[in-house]
Amino acid sequence: MKKILAVLLLVIIIIGCGSKMAKQETLDALAEARDALDAAEAKIAGLEGEMQVLNDRKAELESDMTKLAQDIEMLQTKIDKHCKK
Repeated sequence: MKKILAVLLLVIIIIGCGSKMAKQETLDALAEARDALDAAEAKIAGLEGEMQVLNDRKAELESDMTKLAQDIEMLQTKIDKHCKK
């Protein structure tokens, strides 16, 4: 009786816990998901690089705007001095 129970328990363990092979559909879906992830990561890297270029350009333009505002103020001061005479 104990031997039969032990063999039965062993068979259940082997059948239930044995190695299970993944279906080809599952493997294909996993490969497709990995490809999509790689594509998304590449796109993110590209967009981050583009964002850095745009931020650099923005800082450059803001600096130009500040300089132009100073030039306008200086010219306005010169105009005011010459018009008062």
